[in-house]
Amino acid sequence: MANIQKGLLAVLFLISTPALAEVATDPFQEVAARYLAANPKPVLSEEAHKYKVQAEFAVQEKRNDKAIELYGKALEIAPWWPEGHYQLALVLGETKKYRDAMREMKRYLLLAPAAPEARAAQDKIYQWESVAEPEAGRTFKDCPECPEMVELPAGSFDMGSNNGEADEKPVHPVAIAQPFAIGKTEVTQAQWHAIMGNDPSYFSTCGDTCPVEQVSWDDAQAFIQKLNARTGKQYRLPTEAEWEYACRAGKQQEYCGSDSADSVSWNSFNSGSFFFNTPHPVATKQANAFGLFDMSGNVWEWVADNYHDDYNGAPADGSAWMGGSMHVLRGGSWGYDQKFGRAASRSKFGATYRYYSYGFRLARTLP
Repeated sequence: MANIQKGLLAVLFLISTPALAEVATDPFQEVAARYLAANPKPVLSEEAHKYKVQAEFAVQEKRNDKAIELYGKALEIAPWWPEGHYQLALVLGETKKYRDAMREMKRYLLLAPAAPEARAAQDKIYQWESVAEPEAGRTFKDCPECPEMVELPAGSFDMGSNNGEADEKPVHPVAIAQPFAIGKTEVTQAQWHAIMGNDPSYFSTCGDTCPVEQVSWDDAQAFIQKLNARTGKQYRLPTEAEWEYACRAGKQQEYCGSDSADSVSWNSFNSGSFFFNTPHPVATKQANAFGLFDMSGNVWEWVADNYHDDYNGAPADGSAWMGGSMHVLRGGSWGYDQKFGRAASRSKFGATYRYYSYGFRLARTLP
């Protein structure tokens, strides 16, 4: 039994440490350290005990939201209470709040790593990890004129659609092995001008906050080269798989952030009147679950990959699929039908081609 507990402690250290590194300033780490050092261990106050009893009764009555509230009140008074974190985690899991459930169960394991329930607790974390939606991390800017970037976690998703065009098939699993960052918005005219000293946009009067357009794949590479020289970072175009992973943000919706095109995209149905459609300032539609704007609509976005007629033989690791004469564009635009803004929709053109609805969004290798 002692060997099993030692082995579990090693596993818990390896698994819990990365999660805690994400919240290095979390005061709970100090709470756990004080609790483990305490002898004798503290006991619940009468008020915390009251909330404990009420929370248990709420669970019996299948009032899970009330139980979550009451366990939370008890833990505000006694944050060192291992059983409270354990029971709260179970209720959160029942209500499909899997990220919150994992946080509470990891706190339980920090407080009681050798408890009889430790093995079952870690197994619960494994289960919840398999169904929890990925979450975006911090946002950052490497320079005042740099695009704002959003850190995305590693994760897996099903790429493509069996209900769309032939080049969207077959649906296939892709595992993004490493976290990366992606632009919160498309590169704007102001950001392009700050790096390149000009504005190639056909719709230059749209303004600084409108997406830069009329740029080719090669133009985007020139921008990236200068930005990397200025910042010393590894900016690049996202791979096509990274783009769709960021677009879907852990969900299976028709567009990037919704099943309604109008809520997330500027397209030919809502971006103006007949023959007078235009791009619009970025981030004026609803963001997706990762906090990314305009991944459907506004301007088409170049990605790193060459175009292939379908996904047979596509990389399963999220890397760029090269070996063709055309480059892929994603997301649709202000001048195209809504269907081109679907999460799985694809287009293509040559690396030197410029068009007044072609722009791009940056990715950046981390750190």
